[in-house]
Amino acid sequence: MAVIPLTLLLASCMSLNSSVVRVILPSELYVGKPFEMKVGVVGPLGFLLRNVEVKIDGRTYTTDESGYARVQFFFFEAGSYNVILSYGDVSREIVLNVKPASWLVLCWFGADNNLSQYVSNDFEEMRSAAKDVAVIAFVDQYEVLNDGVYALSIDGMFVRVEPFNETNSGSGTNLSWFVNKYGTCDANKKALILWNHGNAWNDTDPYTTKGISYDDQSRDFLTTLELKNALQGTHWDVLGFDACLMGSVEVLYELKDLVDYFLASPGEIPSSGWDYGFLAFISDSDSKGFCEKAIDRWKSSYANKPYEPLLNAWNAQKLDEAVSILAEKMNPVNGLPEVNTVYSTSPRLCDLGEVLDRLGWSDVLSQFQSARIPEATGSTIYLSVFLPRERGQIDTYREIYSQLSFASDTGWLDWLNSLFP
Repeated sequence: MAVIPLTLLLASCMSLNSSVVRVILPSELYVGKPFEMKVGVVGPLGFLLRNVEVKIDGRTYTTDESGYARVQFFFFEAGSYNVILSYGDVSREIVLNVKPASWLVLCWFGADNNLSQYVSNDFEEMRSAAKDVAVIAFVDQYEVLNDGVYALSIDGMFVRVEPFNETNSGSGTNLSWFVNKYGTCDANKKALILWNHGNAWNDTDPYTTKGISYDDQSRDFLTTLELKNALQGTHWDVLGFDACLMGSVEVLYELKDLVDYFLASPGEIPSSGWDYGFLAFISDSDSKGFCEKAIDRWKSSYANKPYEPLLNAWNAQKLDEAVSILAEKMNPVNGLPEVNTVYSTSPRLCDLGEVLDRLGWSDVLSQFQSARIPEATGSTIYLSVFLPRERGQIDTYREIYSQLSFASDTGWLDWLNSLFP
């Protein structure tokens, strides 16, 4: 008796055209998070077909050795999207249901300087972000040819969604382009984090430590006023500075109308910066909760070190109200108030809370204390203010300082002048 192989027997019972299009997708899809669709063709014998052409929304792709064609998707808007898949006469329509992200976190990695090596460390921390948290980063590194815009994918990998070679991360025009394009991604809450060296509002010299986001190759940086102009027309639930010295009342007050909460340090911070592991826990957080989780992670990472108390958050509206009350107190005083906490000597940046305490302006101090997260209880509030020791130091920074809203709205610069008749 002849023996008929089982594979041939099965084939004789099937139509040679009974191919099936198979699709593999993540279980949940979110705006701002790249994901991969795998499309394969199961042939009449039940095996995936290699090196065959399939069409996805009219474009032709070829299955690889694993039997799948791979297509990357990235969406700016939530909604349902129909995708047509076909192989020969076999066609299938699927619907992609894309949800808004719980948080959109845009990161400006101005790393075209001696901090370039730390980008990979922060990317690794960010990979732990919750599945519904979209993380999109503008990356400019030193002498590296893979600059571009990167987005954290559904499966926890950074994908370069927009490549370019050398770019200028010290350009307000580039920052404006980035936030206006990628800041449109649908999300319940949105945060912008500026990552680089920082030196508050000081931008008196053509290219020395000042402002924020120094690009060594382009010899450019973002001044405080340039930053303000770049962000016009946008609004952020949280604006964070992963950089030194940006926790300045002058800087935050300048940007107060663009944000709900700030995250910043008034002093110098380590090159390793923030610990972005907190992004794993922010899905259900409001703006204040986002800040609290970032601060808690910071304090845990730098426990028992000088940096531990430096990172704090500020409610922009309450900060504005506190500055208004400060403006009412700007009367001449006898002598320069002495403080213990000095964050920078060029320019001389002192703790604002200690200044108010030494002046005896306890009502103003309490307003600033309540504006901070966590709420401050002592006179040291970890928010800096310009307090020079002599008139010459005022004259050095007069031109740029006089352009800041804090200096004019409060009369702080005139008050400083009154201290040195």
